[in-house]
Amino acid sequence: MLKKNSRSYFSVIIPLRELSYVLLFENLPAFDNQTYKKFEVIVLPNDHSQYDISLLKKYKWLRIIPTGKIIKPAEKRNIGVHQAKGNIVTFIDDDAYPKADFLEQASTLFTDKTVAVCGPGILPLNASLWESVFDEVLKSWMGSGEYAYRFTPRKKRFVDDFPSMNFSIKKNIFLKLGGFKGNYWPGEDSKLCEDVAYKERKKILYHPDVIVFHHRRKDLESYLKQHANYGFHRGAFFAHGDKNSLRISYLVPTFFVFYLLFSTVFSVFLLHFSYLLSSNYYLIIIIFYFPLIAYIILALQIFLNSLLNRKNLAIALFSPFVLFTTHVVYGIMFIKGFWKGMRNKDRIYQ
Repeated sequence: MLKKNSRSYFSVIIPLRELSYVLLFENLPAFDNQTYKKFEVIVLPNDHSQYDISLLKKYKWLRIIPTGKIIKPAEKRNIGVHQAKGNIVTFIDDDAYPKADFLEQASTLFTDKTVAVCGPGILPLNASLWESVFDEVLKSWMGSGEYAYRFTPRKKRFVDDFPSMNFSIKKNIFLKLGGFKGNYWPGEDSKLCEDVAYKERKKILYHPDVIVFHHRRKDLESYLKQHANYGFHRGAFFAHGDKNSLRISYLVPTFFVFYLLFSTVFSVFLLHFSYLLSSNYYLIIIIFYFPLIAYIILALQIFLNSLLNRKNLAIALFSPFVLFTTHVVYGIMFIKGFWKGMRNKDRIYQ
């Protein structure tokens, strides 16, 4: 059992294609300023870079392990764990960096039952306009539902699913479960959490003080592509019957897509056959379009919240639009993922 102020050794594992700006100028300097000093950072690029020698001289706790033809993040993380010296492995993305007491906070939370610890990935102060727009959507109830705590600090709780941008786990448990499922990306973290919570029957603790600063996507195209992937994999895992994916909340965007399609058909019907509805016309209109009206009102709330939070009209105006497109893209791709997961459980990419 790891008690408060124990001297656990952390192995921080960061998979990436090549050394990035955030890694060089935000991530590694932030680890150098950690209040908890018993750690190593294992960076796993595809190949060596011209900066390797100088970085290794500057940061004595740094290890750089090129993975060559192995390029999937899940497989890179597995390599990192097998090379790790620590009894706790911490996963963080290369576009994120930790708060100064990140490891100190995490070190106090492990017990015999609590084998994994996670925390929010909040937006850095130097974020771009688009990052701020995406952040307003992600941390809102309309954007992330009950999972907004992943993007902004909320009360501590036990969870059964969490992204690997801020996730620490006992190394022996990780190895016992076989690590990340390398054939999934993204979504390998969801599969790992499923195994921790329901196969191993251990606890994953979310704590609001275990903070990393996590950049959002830089532009709308990459953001929507990211959420299309999320929707696809959640749909596939829903089809697989994973307990941490069998949630009504994950179905809501798909229900919304079907509602929009049916609304379009119904609107065309009204243009040509409204006389068939006779005296009940207005009542039917109100009932049918009530969900859409409610959605518009809630989207307006995101506009107002964004305006108050950011004091930036552009961010406030873009936020409802991004919210809508996120729901549509996620909902459509959930259907595709569900279909793939039902047809071929182990080969959803074929």
